[in-house]
Amino acid sequence: MLPRHFSYQDKILLLQHGCTDLLHLAQRRGASLHKLLSGTSIFEQDIHKPHARLHHADWLKLLQNCQQQLNSPELPFLLGTALLQNRYISLSQCLLHAANLKQALSQLHYFRHQLFPGVYVQQYRKQQCVVLEFNTGLTLGQQHSTAITMLFSLLLSLIKQQLGSSKGISAQLKQQPAQSELTYQLHWGCAVSFNQPCDSLLIDYPVWHQAFPATDPVKFAAARRTCRQLNRVLPRQRGLLEQVCRLQRRALPALLSLEQAAQQLGLSASTLKRQLSLHKTNFAQLLDSVRRDAARQLLQQGCYSNRQLACKLGYSDEHNFRRAFKRWTGLIPSSFKELQNSH
Repeated sequence: MLPRHFSYQDKILLLQHGCTDLLHLAQRRGASLHKLLSGTSIFEQDIHKPHARLHHADWLKLLQNCQQQLNSPELPFLLGTALLQNRYISLSQCLLHAANLKQALSQLHYFRHQLFPGVYVQQYRKQQCVVLEFNTGLTLGQQHSTAITMLFSLLLSLIKQQLGSSKGISAQLKQQPAQSELTYQLHWGCAVSFNQPCDSLLIDYPVWHQAFPATDPVKFAAARRTCRQLNRVLPRQRGLLEQVCRLQRRALPALLSLEQAAQQLGLSASTLKRQLSLHKTNFAQLLDSVRRDAARQLLQQGCYSNRQLACKLGYSDEHNFRRAFKRWTGLIPSSFKELQNSH
């Protein structure tokens, strides 16, 4: 059974899971708490309540208010590190005491609704590395760059803290650099490229299994138990865009209709159509994005012919597939693969 999907107006985030860290960082840089909370449904007296929750829309508004009040390009980098070190966030403690990166990221993926409900990851192999491709479960709008920078900062801080450096890691971002490229490299300690097809981390395979020196099985198990208990307060929920994309990915090479997807989500077709419009997209665009991402990932994973790719993605023939791929990327499949392999 699919987890329930959430909307911008669902109270799915704990204030203590990122928002208080953001407010403290912003206030230390001179921001007014009153102005930071402006336009949200958060009251000052809520901030110190252990289980106070907020809407995802409030979280995005807080990020926007910080950008408007402060000229501090380092804020999302610092926030990612602060989240990792917050001893009151059980998921962060789970990551810090894991045996290796593979185990840490499996916990982050499963319990992501407790910290990053608006983002999900697709993982696959590319040559001698593991690729983590980050997608959004709901539209983040102008805060997309900030949210991804914050998440990458948390992960790369974890790697540097546990392994001493981020050697063997590279980052790819869809955006143009919001600030100097040197800022990213100084904070992350790895190669960063921009204007890429997706937001992703490429991790050399040996790094994936390298043991964390600070691993503590007892503390890891205790933190994971707390995460499970927290699920009673924050039940597992996924963004609507994530659920639709996952349904279509599993259905390939068949293509779902709007009615079929709505039925599996427990919605009417008209309700699904209306909710997708709130995310500035529609059902056809989502299906197109699923085929685009699947084509790109399959090209990087193996030696598939255009005919095989067309068959896997539900195209009637390879000509239609090549035409769609060039529309997505501006390149034919063989040229795209050569370009990716050269990075």
